[in-house]
Amino acid sequence: MNADIRTFEFKALPIEIEVKDLRFAKELPKLLGQPHKATFYQIIWITDGEAIFRIDFRDITIQSNEILIISAGQVCEFDTKSNYSGKLILFTGAFFTMTELDSNFLHTAEILNPVSLNKTVSICPQLTGNLTALLDEELKHSVDKFQAGIAQSFLRVLLLETERQLAANPSSLSNNIGRKFYNAVEQHFKENRNTEFYVNLLGVNEKALSKEVKALTGNTPKIYIDSRIILEAKRLLSYSNLSIKEVGFELGFDEPTNFNKYFRKHTGITPTQFRDSTKK
Repeated sequence: MNADIRTFEFKALPIEIEVKDLRFAKELPKLLGQPHKATFYQIIWITDGEAIFRIDFRDITIQSNEILIISAGQVCEFDTKSNYSGKLILFTGAFFTMTELDSNFLHTAEILNPVSLNKTVSICPQLTGNLTALLDEELKHSVDKFQAGIAQSFLRVLLLETERQLAANPSSLSNNIGRKFYNAVEQHFKENRNTEFYVNLLGVNEKALSKEVKALTGNTPKIYIDSRIILEAKRLLSYSNLSIKEVGFELGFDEPTNFNKYFRKHTGITPTQFRDSTKK
């Protein structure tokens, strides 16, 4: 049976943001080179070379002067072998969302879109380098009443600049029906798998929701809901000690047979066969 996946909480610091050199990842291959997840956001900036990070069963290649953002809760394996250098910025959602505007950004930004997570973004090395250096220097100072606001300002500019490089018009996402649907699914997929539930929750027309989601993903809302449940099922089957029955219960299935049928319908194999295929 696979061991439970290791989950990292943000360590106790005066404010919940930290800048680290990516060399530390190579020094901890048995921790960061293995599947793990974190309760905070991670910004990876490769300054030289190329790295391959595995995130939610996909290999993501990051090249020099590219940024990759790992969202809270994603399962990832750091590249601890390739020849690369760079920086890692860790921050919690609570730290960044000091204002309603910032909270809205985390729920509307294209760089954090649940449908297209982990896109690498080419950035200006000089600007990114200056912002990272300023942030790092600020965090070395003694804590005072200004530090959190200053650190958040540097982080905000970095995230906004990354968003600008990725999205032609980020502000148009704030009232996007599809994005609101994705956020709602993140909150409720374990308790409800029916499109009608989300239509009622969001107060939208089902036809309008279907049109919006299909335009963005090429699939229907129901297919999106199912894919999110299957992703979580794969995470639990691969990285936890939960039995097949317990995985089904965790995902809202009352009967193990219902979960088995559901998983097989959407993957072509049984939960047991998938779990066996992930064993090394």
